[in-house]
Amino acid sequence: MPAFIPITIYLNDRSMLIASIPDAETALQQPWPFMDKPSRLEAIRMIEECLAGHCTQQAAFDAFKAAASEQGLLKRTPPSIGLRKFDGVAEDLL
Repeated sequence: MPAFIPITIYLNDRSMLIASIPDAETALQQPWPFMDKPSRLEAIRMIEECLAGHCTQQAAFDAFKAAASEQGLLKRTPPSIGLRKFDGVAEDLL
C-alpha cells in the first residue's frame, strides 16, 4: 500500500504516527474521545471499504484525517526553517 505524508495524532496521552491505511485502522481501534461520532464511524467504514478494494486509499485516509481533526487529535507542527524561508521569498515576489 502506498504511504501517505505522515500525520501525527494524539490518543490517550501518546502520539501515533499514521502513514498508511493499516496505521489508520489500528488507530481507529483505540479508544477515541467520542467513539460514536459520525465522522469516526464513517472513517471506519471507509477503511474497511478500502481494504476490501471498494474505495481508494486516498479517500479512506482523508476520511480518517477528517475524523481525527474533528475530535482534536491532530497537532499542527510549525513549518520547517526551509519552508519559512521559502514563504519569505514568495512573499517578496508578490
